[in-house]
Amino acid sequence: MLRQTLPPSLCALLSGLLLVACGGTRLEADSALAEETLGTQESSLCAGLSVSSLTLSGATMYENEVSGLGSWAVSQFSNAVRLDYYVDGVRYAIDERPGNAGSWYFSTAGIACGTHYFQVNAWPMVIDSNGNRTTCGSTPSRTVGQYVYWSCPPPPEDDPCNSCPGGRSCFCGDGVCRSHMEYCP
Repeated sequence: MLRQTLPPSLCALLSGLLLVACGGTRLEADSALAEETLGTQESSLCAGLSVSSLTLSGATMYENEVSGLGSWAVSQFSNAVRLDYYVDGVRYAIDERPGNAGSWYFSTAGIACGTHYFQVNAWPMVIDSNGNRTTCGSTPSRTVGQYVYWSCPPPPEDDPCNSCPGGRSCFCGDGVCRSHMEYCP
């Protein structure tokens, strides 16, 4: 007689059904199913995925606008990338780009003159056939950044800031003389 061995998951399911069919309680059936060990053949959706390349071709600042551009590529089995754009540690935008590789561009206005740090963080993504989007990883797979600078214009000659005493200046733009250690309102 030929004897077949059933997988443990099917045995647990059948034993649970037999318990219920033969007068066992639902609790006994649930405990039989709970004893099943998890399989190791299925891997996580994000296992092994990464951003294989992230470049910053250039970042600039002109007056109150910061912009940057570059390219990206993701590893096999990933079909998109998520890009987060930061200026001085503050996130200004999130961008999801489908495909295996491509270019990115970012621009934002309203940044004060002076020196700022522009940064891009990238995560691999999977977009399934239903359009469900999964961003992989709790930390970015790649990060690039660069300092940008735009010099502040000098105050007009009749500006009261021209005569601030003791190394103070009017860097807040409100005409009040402050030391550089003070914060703008």
